[in-house]
Amino acid sequence: MERLANLAAPLAAPGLGEVLCSIIERDISGLNTEDLVEILGDIGASEAAGSIFRMLQRRIAFDKPAYWLAQKSILALSEFGTEEADEYLRDMTRSDWPDPVRWHAAVALCVEDDLGFDEDRMLGHS
Repeated sequence: MERLANLAAPLAAPGLGEVLCSIIERDISGLNTEDLVEILGDIGASEAAGSIFRMLQRRIAFDKPAYWLAQKSILALSEFGTEEADEYLRDMTRSDWPDPVRWHAAVALCVEDDLGFDEDRMLGHS
């Protein structure tokens, strides 16, 4: 699946974003969701913002300790540059999200200093 999606992405295949949204909404076991999220960001599929956010909410507990899926999701949302995507990023800076996720979301929004976030503490480097 990921290979076909990677082949279709540079072609800007019509409907690719919609198909990938449908796939990540289903939480298919064994699927490399990170790649699909990255493709959605690369093709600018801003309609995927809600799907990406909901998928990450469901899977965040399984994404630790490095939070790679969260980082790719944050990057994709930040690439969309829409108010909806930014609202999801703002939500991810709240205290109910893991600190590394909060940090990356704040950096994507350029608000880490405004929120008083300490990079070393939030990323576990202290």
